[in-house]
Amino acid sequence: MKKKILTIVLIISLLTIFGLILYDSVNNSLKVKTESTIDGQNITKEEYIYKEELLSLGYNSNIIKKIEEKISTINVKNYLLNKKYDYLEEFTSSPYFKIENIERYENYYKNNPSYTFDQVVLYVEIGLDYEFYTNVNTIEDYTSITTLVNKYNKLPEGATFDNLVTLEKPYSNTGKRKVREEMYEPLKQMIDDAKKEKLNLYVISAFRENSTQNYLFNNSKKKNGLDYALTYSAKPGHSEHELGLAIDFNTTQEKFKKTKEYAWLKDNSYKYGFVMRYPENKVFITGYGYEPWHYRYLGIEIATKMYLEDITYEEYLVKYKN
Repeated sequence: MKKKILTIVLIISLLTIFGLILYDSVNNSLKVKTESTIDGQNITKEEYIYKEELLSLGYNSNIIKKIEEKISTINVKNYLLNKKYDYLEEFTSSPYFKIENIERYENYYKNNPSYTFDQVVLYVEIGLDYEFYTNVNTIEDYTSITTLVNKYNKLPEGATFDNLVTLEKPYSNTGKRKVREEMYEPLKQMIDDAKKEKLNLYVISAFRENSTQNYLFNNSKKKNGLDYALTYSAKPGHSEHELGLAIDFNTTQEKFKKTKEYAWLKDNSYKYGFVMRYPENKVFITGYGYEPWHYRYLGIEIATKMYLEDITYEEYLVKYKN
């Protein structure tokens, strides 16, 4: 009886060992079919497929490793498997890089080879690879003081603000100019502090209705031609004045830059939350000619960053908000 039991136990043990051997054999066989090796590392069949395709496109293993680190598998499949991008590695080094815009980066760089790769990414994210007043976005939520209105972003028809306040004399030349409530006190404080320095600042243009902006643009076009109007005036819906957050000081003539008032504003306006919106050396970004009299309220934090880094609001949004 004992012999019979021992025989049965032995048979069961042998069958178990045989089963384990068979399982390992089958499992290893399956691994051969579902795994492969790149750079000595085992990877799944799914990963192997897109890496093999990247290799076949001409990317080397070092670039593929960087792609793995910066771009998700789904985005590799969506954007990188149709063609080889010559400067993918360089573009991915930019902190502003977005894989969905890789085609635009490549095209913009080909047209602007003097720019650095970082500049290319930055400018494409601003939208500069499109002509001004094309690819326009209509802003639906436009009441924030950080709303960007420019040649790519416009206010919707019928945009209104219920927090406009009148800027009385001597803060404005007519005593009837209107600004948003958010900037009213900072603006008055800035003008008062300038006066303590024996400087005379006053607002000659502030909030504008859409109809007023339309008239001004068409009048400029009639008097000076379309090119001039596009450089020094905004199409209706595209003006910061329609936001109620922009003001023009003293005079809309370039001679303002030679005044003490301008020199003081340039060095102090950020302390009150204001920035000179259209600087002389950034016309290609803003789309507008140099306007030393035009200031925009954005709050002290944003204005200070822009001042210290000497950047436009378009650049700021890409660097810190996108």
